Amino acid sequence: MHTSKITPFPAPTQLATGGHVHYDTNSLTITFDDIHYSLSTGQLNGGYHHTLAVRNQKLNFFITTEQDLPGGSVANYLASEFETLDLPIHFCTALLTSADMTKHVYTKVVQDDCIVETIITAGIEQTAHTAGDGYHYKEEKGEFCPPGTINILAFTNKALTDGAMAKALITITEAKSAALQDTNISSLQSTSIATGSATDGIILTIDTSGDILTDAGTFSLFGDTLAKAVRQGLVASLTTF
Repeated sequence: MHTSKITPFPAPTQLATGGHVHYDTNSLTITFDDIHYSLSTGQLNGGYHHTLAVRNQKLNFFITTEQDLPGGSVANYLASEFETLDLPIHFCTALLTSADMTKHVYTKVVQDDCIVETIITAGIEQTAHTAGDGYHYKEEKGEFCPPGTINILAFTNKALTDGAMAKALITITEAKSAALQDTNISSLQSTSIATGSATDGIILTIDTSGDILTDAGTFSLFGDTLAKAVRQGLVASLTTF
């Protein structure tokens, strides 16, 4: 059930780029009528994957190791949360966060024939970090860094080469850092402007039937459209919630 009273920027039930949006407090899921292609930083089917659904999942309890999660790992936990959907798990990918999904921000930017939509959640109060400030933990024996997390779901009507999709993650990261600069959020470990939350996640989903692009840098039309959608959406999230 949609709770658009909570967010002034609710996602529509149908994305302009294709996809059906379903959300409640604990999860936000986009399902597709046909197979799409995604690049995900999530631990469930991360990397390049054909997808029928992508999700942003809230973790409702504190853990210190992956073994504390149902299923014993992040991937298994996210897979179990997908089980309520009648979808093959190998065609699903997801991110984990501590944010309330009803406090997402939806943004659509259109330039010429290029459309980019983003759905963003941001929780950075306890995790604001500047790259290079120092590490918090060494990953071993399932030790886990609880998510604070800026999670970005991005969708476009364009098709991208694998290289362009990787480049798009750079553009998204640059736009995220610009938004943190716009909102003057500092690292908790230094006086520098934060570059992220140190646990951020991205899922970029393209339309494989769209025009094939080879560049996603910010000098390109697509890259600029992507950067605007991420930057505007993240600024709205950070200044609203």
